[in-house]
Amino acid sequence: MFKGFGNSISASLTLEAAVVLPLYLFFFLALLSIMEMMQFSMTMDHHLSRISKQIALYASADCLLENPRAASAQEEQTAQDAANGGSAAAEKVEGVAATVLADLYVDRALQERIPQGYRSQMGVQGEVELWRSNVLLKDDLVDLVAVYEIQPRCNVFGIPGQLLVNRARTHAWTGYRIGGAAEEGEEKEQMVYVTETGTVYHLSRSCTHLDLAISPVAAGQLSASRNASGGTYRVCEMCGMLTASQGTYYITKEGDRYHTSLSCSGLKRTVYEIPISQVGDRRPCSRCSR
Repeated sequence: MFKGFGNSISASLTLEAAVVLPLYLFFFLALLSIMEMMQFSMTMDHHLSRISKQIALYASADCLLENPRAASAQEEQTAQDAANGGSAAAEKVEGVAATVLADLYVDRALQERIPQGYRSQMGVQGEVELWRSNVLLKDDLVDLVAVYEIQPRCNVFGIPGQLLVNRARTHAWTGYRIGGAAEEGEEKEQMVYVTETGTVYHLSRSCTHLDLAISPVAAGQLSASRNASGGTYRVCEMCGMLTASQGTYYITKEGDRYHTSLSCSGLKRTVYEIPISQVGDRRPCSRCSR
């Protein structure tokens, strides 16, 4: 009697495992498929951001309008403005032309980075739509928008296709003011150079305090080396405890420390250009202020 009862329990467990295990596997596969969808979306975000930065770099209207496709887009927009009595925003013509070229460029670039075969493998349905993108139409922005439908690869639970949107916005490269150059009618202010932790300001970016001339010296030549003032070199407090690579040390012409590593913070300078009115309590550099 007990033997038959044990067989009954074993058969019941086998039946339950046969029902539950496939459901568990299907759920696990569906979860992996959803994670793959998220991974594809992040991949699209990455490449869209890279492409938007490339377009922003070459977003000069003069360069874009040299292309015949851009010229035809400009002519079409101009004709439309004329038909509307000239009330349309003619200043957006260049942006429309740039957007036409940008769509073509983005589509080709995405095809190279995310081929159609990989898209299908990841569950993308149909084409990636880019018509919502615009370039230079507002605030000199490169705004790329990719819309597509994607489904889980293992769709045993009948999950409907999801509409995903990836977007990348970058400000177009429109130039900069060199050395604090003043606009018309604006008084030009002198620009100076400071470091992150320095207590002085510099009139020249090539000041020897900022532009360090680093020279490697062998361990045997260190005691005989002299700086610009004729002084000897002492061990650096920051990297002096490290072992010099292959017995090579690093010195500067104006400094009085020797370093065991090129990556020592004593050999690096983070330089900022600021108006002289913002120097605060920093005093002028004794070298370049002469």
